[in-house]
This record gives sequence, C-alpha cells and structure tokens, in this order.
Amino acid sequence: MARLSLGFNLEDVSSTFEPIPAGTYIARIVDVELKKSSKGNDMLSVKWTVIDGPMEGKNFFDNVVLSVEWKVKQYAELIAVESGNELDTEDLKGAEATITLEVKDRTDGNGQTNQVKSMEAFNG
Repeated sequence: MARLSLGFNLEDVSSTFEPIPAGTYIARIVDVELKKSSKGNDMLSVKWTVIDGPMEGKNFFDNVVLSVEWKVKQYAELIAVESGNELDTEDLKGAEATITLEVKDRTDGNGQTNQVKSMEAFNG
C-alpha cells in the first residue's frame, strides 16, 4: 500500500476539469504517446504545457489521428521533418510553439475541452 502526502487543500480544488481559455499561448510538448482512437485508428496523444503568461504550467492535450494529413503536417513542420522522412515521436518532446487554442464541447457531452486550432514553431 502506498501512502501519499497531499500538498494541497482539497477544498481549494475544483471537482471538474476546466479547459484553458481560448487564445494564443506559448507551449512546449512534454509527452507523446502512440495510441488508438475510439474508432481504432492510430493516433498520437500529445501533452503540451503552457510555458509563459498567466496560464503558465497548465496542460492541454492534442490527439492527432495519423490519417488526418494536415494535422500530421503541422507536427512534422514543427520539428522540420521533410517529406519522405520518418517522424520520430521522441523528436517532438521539448518542441515549442505558439499555439492557438479553442474551447469546444466534448463529443461525449461531459463538459468542454481544448482543441488546438493552429501552431507555429516558437523561436523565442
């Protein structure tokens, strides 16, 4: 059995997930996993962390179904992968970008979530 020390007051924590407000943020990829979508398609689950501004430290996710070519292209261009080459998910970790986020209703009807609308490599 593991004993965990909670370093926060539970009364101060929201019981529901609240997405990051729509807007433009500077963020870094902190994790990438190859998974299956709910329809069984290969996808990348990309975890981003905002690294500047009032939302610094907040996380959001982008699920990239590999058959959605325009979305895969955004990530390939982010790390300068050229056509005909392989994209190594490890190379995505640490990449920084200026991200435009939207807030949308979840498809399962359980609240809202963030959606990455666009990204551009951040060279700051």
